[in-house]
Amino acid sequence: MGRGSKLKQEIDLESRESSSPIVTRAIAAGLRDQYSDAFQFPAWQRWGLRWLGKLPKRTAEWLIPRVQAPGALDMDRVIGIRGETLAEIRLNDYRDLEQKLPAILTGVAMGGATAHLALSTGSVFLPQAFVLTLKGGSPGGNVLQYYQRAAELARNIAAQDKSLLTIQHFDPVHDGWLTQAVNHLRLKLLEVPEAYRRFIQAHLTPGGEVIYLEGKAQWRRYRLWPRSVFQVGGWGAIPPEEYLSGSPRLHDYCLRTGMDNSAWRLDDFPLEEGPESEWGSEPEYGEALEEWCRREGYRFTRIALDDPNDFSRLAFFSVNLRLKRAGRTPPGVVIEMFTQYDATVVERTGLLPLWLIFNTTDSLEYLRSMVRFFPDARPVFFSALSTFSNTPDLAPWEAWQAALQGFDVTNAGARRGHYPSDPQALVDWAEPLRAWEQAHPARLGHKLTGADLEELAQKIASERGASPDLGGL
Repeated sequence: MGRGSKLKQEIDLESRESSSPIVTRAIAAGLRDQYSDAFQFPAWQRWGLRWLGKLPKRTAEWLIPRVQAPGALDMDRVIGIRGETLAEIRLNDYRDLEQKLPAILTGVAMGGATAHLALSTGSVFLPQAFVLTLKGGSPGGNVLQYYQRAAELARNIAAQDKSLLTIQHFDPVHDGWLTQAVNHLRLKLLEVPEAYRRFIQAHLTPGGEVIYLEGKAQWRRYRLWPRSVFQVGGWGAIPPEEYLSGSPRLHDYCLRTGMDNSAWRLDDFPLEEGPESEWGSEPEYGEALEEWCRREGYRFTRIALDDPNDFSRLAFFSVNLRLKRAGRTPPGVVIEMFTQYDATVVERTGLLPLWLIFNTTDSLEYLRSMVRFFPDARPVFFSALSTFSNTPDLAPWEAWQAALQGFDVTNAGARRGHYPSDPQALVDWAEPLRAWEQAHPARLGHKLTGADLEELAQKIASERGASPDLGGL
């Protein structure tokens, strides 16, 4: 048995914090009408996290970063990995799926937004990107050391499989305590895997619709070799140029966290503008997908949005449209963050989902732009994210409170006294939300089509910051 065949037997090679598996598991759970948990903690870990949550916040901030590295992969474990293998592993989340689907989504995995869009169209989601968390980081935040750890592996994967782009992703701020011990290697599809083609042919109704979510978010990145790049930094309130050139606040952050560097450049490689590692789509995949759909007779709908937050807007207004067509008013809002979302609860209640990328000030600004669309005198569930890191762009608890002033807010995430380092929230964040759902069941119906999403997306793009006129849809 060859190396590739052995890899197919793995349960999952992706990072458990990766957007793609959390999205696909959430959608699969929603189709089964089950709650979805981002992280599958064994009983002893759940007990340990709850126990740790009873201790002062600084205890979790010290301990949690020190217990993550053992879950990383040895690099020799993924030598020879191929796009087909990663696609097949993700499709395993839908192994119990028997029914034909009116549509199938694919493209960028925008967390809760993508999960809500998939369930709103009665479909599943096939991701374009996958993340491997590998052993070997850079304790001092040295970008060259981090690059060298996985450079040979990234180059070899790209050389062996022309269907993949490899991205070494180094974010020493938002992932700072992780990158000291592990290495993030993202792999993006440039072609449609045979596994996806077989799945679509087996599960999409004849003449059905493939909906492509194209993230147009851009970032600076280093071009290493053909189909291999290196990105410094990640989406938040710190621009790419600041990562490369440094700043007083990054210098202070590095001093506070024990890192040696506050400017991270690879001067031996050319810089280019390209799709952002996590929230951007490589154009080759969309082009190949559209051509394949044309040949196979499937309708192809492209939803292209420049700002990652616009996919969140799309999910929010999509659920609102479903309620409006059912003659219902929104019962409330659930504010989700990063991995903290449960699409099943939204399907069971009709709560309007507002998914935030992270707990940074740019996401706070996005929230502020959307509160005017919240229904009056209705509950708002707020799920503050635990990241165990006080980044320079972290939005303070008081700012979140101020943004939601005047609403009936229930905390469903990190507790005020433990934010942003609450291990208990990793286990129990959704409990208040699910308890409310049990007392207020009101299932969503009235699925949407790709044409519905496309029309909404066009209005969102053209009327930035204004509520789309849903009356004609």
